[in-house]
Amino acid sequence: MKKKETAGRALQDIGICILLVALLLCAILLSATTDEYLEGILMLAGIFLAVLFASFRLTAVAIVIAGLQAVAFIAYKVYLTVAVGEYVYPISFCWVGLAGLAVTGAVMYVSGLKKMSLENKILKQQVEELIMIDPLTGFYNLRSMYMDIQTQISYAERNGKAISLMIIKLRYIKELKSVLKKAQYDEVRIRLAKLVVDTVRLEDRVYVIDEEGTLGVLLTCDRNGAKLVEGRLRGKLDDSAAFDGIAQTPLRVEVKIGCLQYKKEEFQRDAMLFKERVEEEVEYDICDIS
Repeated sequence: MKKKETAGRALQDIGICILLVALLLCAILLSATTDEYLEGILMLAGIFLAVLFASFRLTAVAIVIAGLQAVAFIAYKVYLTVAVGEYVYPISFCWVGLAGLAVTGAVMYVSGLKKMSLENKILKQQVEELIMIDPLTGFYNLRSMYMDIQTQISYAERNGKAISLMIIKLRYIKELKSVLKKAQYDEVRIRLAKLVVDTVRLEDRVYVIDEEGTLGVLLTCDRNGAKLVEGRLRGKLDDSAAFDGIAQTPLRVEVKIGCLQYKKEEFQRDAMLFKERVEEEVEYDICDIS
């Protein structure tokens, strides 16, 4: 990736150097051909137009403009020489080369910029895939949960322990978003996550598994323990002061909860299947760990 990034920057640097040199030569040529000042101004305007289109990544249009400008200029000079008999200074033909040079520099610069942009986008995606922390709450995310489920399954099987997965999802998400600002909705997510952390034991793990505020809880207990956790959590959520201060009016937040105890014969160490089955339980808002 570093090699590609260096290539993109090099292309940018070379392109901008070529463009600046071309524009400098245009200024020198314009000052050197004062007898053809209007002609020089028109050529310079055409070059700027071609460079403008090149900067908007319309390379084909820029090349066409530069090409038409060169053809028209050469045709005009030939006409002056043949039909009018006027002497044409050879230096004036430098405008043709400068037009091509300026467009080449602009295209190279934009190509390098596009290349770097694409590389940065790919790098950002790769970084996001490796991130295991939810940026809003600071809790572990879905990727972490999948990894920990596999680890806990192995631990539970070796030691004959029970583990359960609980998923807690906000009810009426659309309605909440319609009456709350984004910052307020984010605060609801944070409060809910903290309530869950305060409810479970230290060895249990809480995960933020989507941007809607859905939480996953990996519990080191069986059916009865999971039911106790759910009961304590619902009790805390019933407290009218749980979400005070977020909105101007009292805010009641309701959740759907589902959980299942891990069974090897049913889930076969498949963390994704385990999560999907628990999500099905969430939709029924029941806690069936049998």
